Amino acid sequence: MMHALIALVRTQLQLYLKNRKALITHLLMPVLIATFFGSLFGGSGDREMARLKVAWVDEDGSALSQRIGQQLQQDGKLAVQVMTRAEAEAAVRKGERRAALLMPAGFGAQASRWWDRRQLPEVQLWYDPSEALSAQLLEGLLAQHAMRETLAQGFKSGPGAGGLATLESELEASELPPLRREQLKVLARTVNELQTPQPGEGPATAASGGASGGASPGEVLSLPYALKTQALSAGQAGYNGYAHSFSGMGVQFVLMLGVELGVGLLMARRSGMWQRLRAAPLSRGLLLGSHFLSIWIIASVVLLVVMAAGMALFGFRVQGSLPGFLLVVLGMGAFTAGFGLALAAMGGSPEATRGLAIMASLMLVMLGGAWVPSFVFPAWLQDLTLWVPLRWAVDGLDAMTWRGQGLGTAALAAAVLFGSALLLTGLALWRFRWRE
Repeated sequence: MMHALIALVRTQLQLYLKNRKALITHLLMPVLIATFFGSLFGGSGDREMARLKVAWVDEDGSALSQRIGQQLQQDGKLAVQVMTRAEAEAAVRKGERRAALLMPAGFGAQASRWWDRRQLPEVQLWYDPSEALSAQLLEGLLAQHAMRETLAQGFKSGPGAGGLATLESELEASELPPLRREQLKVLARTVNELQTPQPGEGPATAASGGASGGASPGEVLSLPYALKTQALSAGQAGYNGYAHSFSGMGVQFVLMLGVELGVGLLMARRSGMWQRLRAAPLSRGLLLGSHFLSIWIIASVVLLVVMAAGMALFGFRVQGSLPGFLLVVLGMGAFTAGFGLALAAMGGSPEATRGLAIMASLMLVMLGGAWVPSFVFPAWLQDLTLWVPLRWAVDGLDAMTWRGQGLGTAALAAAVLFGSALLLTGLALWRFRWRE
């Protein structure tokens, strides 16, 4: 009995090791997926952060605003591109730039008077609705560079009051000469008076004085501008996580559906159905074309139903072009059909095709942004995945739903999907064998 058991186990192990495609898939895919997610979420902790793509609009043109812009452009955390107001707004709405900073006219003159808070210039920060955390990072970097440059200019041309409110109490214990102590006391009192609102001053000054009517000792060193943040997208509701997740999961499972239908093609060949159909006679192109059309229709309808279910359950809508939305869905259906046929032609048998399909589909889904939105990828990976057709499908559905983009965006995504489907179908016609 034991000998029989050992012989059976040995046979199963030998069969598994002979299936090299399955072996490579089982060993390689965990390594690739673990590497992918490790690189996304910090790796060993020493990788360089992806630079935030930012548009810079300087409508002031003063020396101060130009120096702030130069500091932001030299910051290693940012990839700054100078644009006009219209260009920056369009870039943020389309998701081409994660955020935009707009310096208004008169910023330099108003911000240079950093001790006078009655008139604060209003800086605008526009950001992609999916990039709220990036907007906070940019807000902090702007504050850092603006404060440094403003104070550097202000101490050259105006009073400096940082920390002087507590000077009087410290001077008596100092060893300074009496004349110097008296001069510094006068300076401290003058600065405190400048921080106290006077009758007739505007509400902004009174508000900055706090409940007691006077400013805190460090109030004079607060930001020399007012920041107005606004999320920009062509859609009205902004970023919707459900819209993206249904797009990603819908695309993923439609792709798996195409794989199963492709394997079904090989099962039909194994049963001899293809030989019987060709006896009709029917051409190879007609037979494969019928499978292509059937998979195309099934995949498109399934993806539509998945997206409709998400809209019914969670309330997201097609805020962009409805014809564009349908065009992207049809493009994804065509790509699924071509993908399934190409895998069947490359695999050769149902068993080998399933192993190949696992590796190919997981790679496409992973790099296409179906699991994790592509905007959190490192910058180099965002550029690289533009060669992955599934990236265009997911981004196209996002563009037609929460981003609210027009037909032109959908047409580009659909063109990539239909073109990829055409290449894969041509590969299937070339490589498909009619006998196993």
